[in-house]
Amino acid sequence: MLRRTVIALVMVFFCAAAVMPSQAEAAGKIGVANPMRLSNQSNPGKEAEKQLTAMFGKEREQLEKQGAALNKQAEDLRKQAAALSEKARNERAQKIQKQAQELDTKGAAYTQRLSRVQQAINSQLNEVLREACESYAKKNGYDMIVDGSVVMFYTKANDVTDELIEEVNKIWKTKGGKFKLDSAK
Repeated sequence: MLRRTVIALVMVFFCAAAVMPSQAEAAGKIGVANPMRLSNQSNPGKEAEKQLTAMFGKEREQLEKQGAALNKQAEDLRKQAAALSEKARNERAQKIQKQAQELDTKGAAYTQRLSRVQQAINSQLNEVLREACESYAKKNGYDMIVDGSVVMFYTKANDVTDELIEEVNKIWKTKGGKFKLDSAK
């Protein structure tokens, strides 16, 4: 989800900057693109999701399971606290606290690795998006392509998302169709 939000924000800046008209041409042809559809339906967006799931899916599931088990232990301790001796309560509480700290450490390391890979993917994806916006705009006489999620009103005729997806897919294919993530791990 974070990746899609970042992609949406970056697309606004790259597309607008790629074909920014002068003040005199401000009334020119403007295209509008839906960044969520662009991300979800384009080949690089699908590949990014696939690679992130392959690289981090199992670890995320494991961390979620450990978190759920830890929460269950804490809930069990809370329910049984009255029946336990103070010593037993303290021992179990310390054990749960130690496990929580270990899980926090694992979670922080996971988040850091995930963030590095997402940054590498976003950087490469943004380059493809920028090239696609520029190429499509030049071929079709657009002065500007903007993010539809930040535009308050536009007509369907201004929506270039489907065409832009095709352009993104073409450029993605010419770049090899894979993200280069060797240094991001």
